[in-house]
Amino acid sequence: MSNRNYNVFFNTHTVSGIIISVALYVIFFAGAFALFKDEIEAWEEGKHSKHIARENIDFDSLLKNLSKEKHLTSRDLRFYLDNTRNDIYLLSSPAKDTLNIPEEAKYQNYEAINIHTLKTATYTEKYSLGEFLYRLHFFAQIPIFGVYLAGFVSLFFLFAIVTGVIVHWKKIISNFYQFNPKNALKRVWTDAHTALGIIGLPFQFMYAITGAYFCLSIFVLIPANFLYNGNQKKLMEDLRPDQKTYGWTGSTQKELPSINQFIQKNSSRWNYFNPTFLLIKNYGGESMKYELIGELNEKEQFLSIGYISYDLKSNHTTVLRNPTKAKYTDDIQQSMYRLHFGNFNGKLSKVIYFILALITCFVIITGVLIWIEARNKKSMTLKQRLYTAKVGHIYLAICLSLFPVIALFFLVVKLLPEAYQTQKMGILYNYFFGIWLLATLFFRFKRDNYFTNKITLLIGAVLGFLIPIVNGIVSNNWIWNTYKNKQYDILTIDLLWISLSTIALWVYFKIKPKPEMQSAFNKHPIDYKNRKQLLATERELNQSELKTNQLETEKIEDQNYIPMRTKIVILWIFLGIGWIVHHMYGLFNIYYNETLVMEGATGEAPLIHHIYRILFEGMCLLFGLLTLEISEKWFKITSLIWASIAALYNVYHFIEAILHESSNISEIFMLILVTIASIFLVKNLNSWRKENI
Repeated sequence: MSNRNYNVFFNTHTVSGIIISVALYVIFFAGAFALFKDEIEAWEEGKHSKHIARENIDFDSLLKNLSKEKHLTSRDLRFYLDNTRNDIYLLSSPAKDTLNIPEEAKYQNYEAINIHTLKTATYTEKYSLGEFLYRLHFFAQIPIFGVYLAGFVSLFFLFAIVTGVIVHWKKIISNFYQFNPKNALKRVWTDAHTALGIIGLPFQFMYAITGAYFCLSIFVLIPANFLYNGNQKKLMEDLRPDQKTYGWTGSTQKELPSINQFIQKNSSRWNYFNPTFLLIKNYGGESMKYELIGELNEKEQFLSIGYISYDLKSNHTTVLRNPTKAKYTDDIQQSMYRLHFGNFNGKLSKVIYFILALITCFVIITGVLIWIEARNKKSMTLKQRLYTAKVGHIYLAICLSLFPVIALFFLVVKLLPEAYQTQKMGILYNYFFGIWLLATLFFRFKRDNYFTNKITLLIGAVLGFLIPIVNGIVSNNWIWNTYKNKQYDILTIDLLWISLSTIALWVYFKIKPKPEMQSAFNKHPIDYKNRKQLLATERELNQSELKTNQLETEKIEDQNYIPMRTKIVILWIFLGIGWIVHHMYGLFNIYYNETLVMEGATGEAPLIHHIYRILFEGMCLLFGLLTLEISEKWFKITSLIWASIAALYNVYHFIEAILHESSNISEIFMLILVTIASIFLVKNLNSWRKENI
């Protein structure tokens, strides 16, 4: 590879990586916990889940109970059948028959239903820390644009991965085996970035692809639209047949068939078939349909979707999708879901994903640290070094403070009084981001990356060790109890925090301020207390050198060189004289018997006309005169403002003359010259203003 191509790829990798680093870190760190979303929700509740096979749930009683509380007729009902917990979720569409319906039936509704007690709870009431972290990992807390931001970050991440592999291709093997934590700090970060980046490369590549697919699916469908000649309805029916809707034709007089029988009968069509969704279209209508979606156990078949539909009108059951047979459109989407969420091979896959996600976070941090170290050289100006340091402090403060903040809120949700359990959503939104912001500001203005790293590890580790202890005290779910009672979801979270805290504490004690491990900022410290004075001194020296070099260069290259102030003075005088000549040209037609006496003239010039002459002729000559002696910043800004006003007036006057005095060619010509001079004056005054900035 040529040096030019290498530099292009290297700079592209660096820039794309730095731009997305903070957002990408949040995505992976929050996403690591989001893998255990269901386990976190079970841990929060602290209750043992009495598992019931989804085909054995009494949906008939459930719907009968719901019908007493809500208006279900003509609505589409979609049940999310979680396979491990006590709750299933129901999404109800707005009622299609809008005649004499209650207000709540006019809107979409999402709620949780306990399969044992049949009690319902709203999304807000069931909101959990697991749900919060899951949504944080694709920025759902940012309305409308959050998910698209996550998608574009994934897209740039893919770009950074490809360019990173190209840049490090020749050094991948050597750097992997030569990694030595006793090397100089920059070398340690570089080798760790390369070695760990390669370990997690397939995982990162997969997440870049699937993340962009899920968050930017609206753009993914654009090419598919061409295949369907713009028929989006047909496209969505092929891609998502479960979302197809049917028109309401009226209520049925028939007795509604048992949903329990429908599920039990069709769940046994294939061995190891697990229902995942139950859909009821047009509930209570003539065109009502029951639809069951499920999949085979991944050990039997990795990609498998089964889809059965029952039509009330025809009393006919149809197998729309056989899980034992491959179908491209379904299988490709399911593969994306399985790979992205680690929904295979039980908790082992999630643990591996969790470790790889944390490795990716480390790769992101090392990338930022490499950039910081590389840009902190003696050859760089203090302004450049301060900017690099500031970016590093902000980035690391945001990223590293996330660990102790998440640990803190695991304790908060566990210690929350029962009366506030249904208000978790508001508490998390208000306090999580507030405390994270305060921690970020503290570490940012502490301006010490070593301190930030050590303290966040220590606080996170201490809080992490407290999590299983508090869980045991509050819920009596001590590790030995959850293991004995086979409450593996709760046990997983406690063990996860013990492991994470142990590693964090070990790293905390391993990090020591040895001379060879010190950052370039420690070797060449910045005096932050006197930075303004140092910057001013550096700026004066740089400007003096730059000005001298520029003048010498301009004098050599431009034989017609004119000093800036001289040009400005000439232009001011030209403007003043130009207006005087313009007024004289206005008298030209008197020689051809044109009267110039204004209506109502008394023989004395009004005061306003004298003021007008002073403002536009006298002020130009005054500014030209003062420019010879004054070069203060306030004078430059005042001159620029006045010149801008004069330029706007000249443009207006020129246009007015064209419209109303087009025959007066000499006067218009003079106005053109004055307008051009005004533009030159504004340009030169602006350049003069910037000379000492």
